[in-house]
Amino acid sequence: MAKIDPNKLSRIKELLESEENFPLSYTFKFIVPTHKLSEIVSLFPDEDNLSTRPSSKGSYISVTVVREVESADHVIRVYESVSVIEGVVSL
Repeated sequence: MAKIDPNKLSRIKELLESEENFPLSYTFKFIVPTHKLSEIVSLFPDEDNLSTRPSSKGSYISVTVVREVESADHVIRVYESVSVIEGVVSL
């Protein structure tokens, strides 16, 4: 179970708050080992704006989710929930 560095989260929050006007549609992107796709999808139930694309060798799948967020904290909570899935890269 990976945990995101608190200093990194603080920098992300500061950047989001200075650059974005909430609420907004935020695009989340992840690279996921193929066998972990269901774990990512389960974090976004009833999400209409979720798309996937397999890598050329089929070992990984890119996942894009566009979701309405209310604040920088909301964005960070999503990244934290995904960070516990082994092998996932958040972009």
